[in-house]
Amino acid sequence: MPTFQYVARDRTGKQIKGSMAGADEQAIRDQLRRKDMYVTTLALQREAAGKAFSSFRKPKVALGDMVVMSRQLATLVRAGLPLVECLYTLAGQTENPLLKRTLMEVRSDVLAGSTLTDALGKHPKIFSELYMALAQAGEVAGALDETLQVAADQLDKEQQLKENVKSAFVYPAAVVIVAVGVVFFLLTFVVPVFANVYEQFNAELPLPTKLLVVASKIITNYWYMVALSTFVGIKAFKRWEKTVKGKEMCDRIKLKMPLLGPLNRKIAISRLTRTFSAMVSAGVPILSGLETSARVTGNSVFVKVIHDAIGKVNEGVRLSVPLEMSKQFPSMVTRMISAGEESGNLDEMLRQITTFFDRDIEYAVQRLTRMLEPIMTVVLGVIVGFVLLALYMPIFNLTKVIHR
Repeated sequence: MPTFQYVARDRTGKQIKGSMAGADEQAIRDQLRRKDMYVTTLALQREAAGKAFSSFRKPKVALGDMVVMSRQLATLVRAGLPLVECLYTLAGQTENPLLKRTLMEVRSDVLAGSTLTDALGKHPKIFSELYMALAQAGEVAGALDETLQVAADQLDKEQQLKENVKSAFVYPAAVVIVAVGVVFFLLTFVVPVFANVYEQFNAELPLPTKLLVVASKIITNYWYMVALSTFVGIKAFKRWEKTVKGKEMCDRIKLKMPLLGPLNRKIAISRLTRTFSAMVSAGVPILSGLETSARVTGNSVFVKVIHDAIGKVNEGVRLSVPLEMSKQFPSMVTRMISAGEESGNLDEMLRQITTFFDRDIEYAVQRLTRMLEPIMTVVLGVIVGFVLLALYMPIFNLTKVIHR
């Protein structure tokens, strides 16, 4: 939907400037007239610069922007302002151009008679299924401010989780980059010098040295083929990973990886219980909330387990039973869910599970960071040591070659 820049005057004659999204100029004039504003100038907003920039980098809305926007929207709704006014105010305050444009489009749809949930549903890349489900629950129950606050809390916790995990891999990523840089430098500049010396003496090279020399020649003479092969390989892997079979296999590997497997499982369970708890508290039907919560985990293994569990629940089986049979959840989780089902306090039990796993994830990330630092240092030392050893091994035999 295009965005227009306008200059208008209110009843007192005060000049007001701004921008608004609408189907055409007449729609913008009608919207402003309903606000007792009379247009003096109206022009289509130019977006050439934005499009040129987006060709290099796709605009996106960060979780932090969504958290701030959701909290502000909840506050404005709680204050009793009409929803269209809330959306207009938010669009004027947000600094993210994509989110600003989206809020104006949502506002236009609401003005046209659409529900907030339907309006949000037109922007699935910005508003997740969880967000739309909570918004729908709030509209139905007349507690939109509360469900928006819940959505903000969930997004805030998800952002904290991502930041904690990301910080744990800063050091390993730096070590990997340094290792690749050092090996590339050695293969490009150092190994060829040694290779020329060994060729002059017609020395018989050990197997590690031969492999190193071959790798050096490939890097220096066919670097473009290496780069192209790497690019094609990554693209092919990403395409395969998006297939149903590829994603399922990758997700299973993520859960069984040494060191990272237990952490990935805890993160998936934490996302599941956090989202499910929020949706149960907001009054979303349990099965619908459970299905949405499964997709939020981002792991197809848990999606399949929850899908099977929903089928069992429809047959009259308690939720904790199929979850325990799947062997994907710790016994503590299934027992607490069972206790919540028996006491009718499932949302509170889910909150307690989430709190426990959030703390456990934090400790696990700290332990993983402490473990990865020495491991990556050793790996870097082994790689560089192997290269240097392979280079100097023939030197020990040069005296025999020279005497010949």
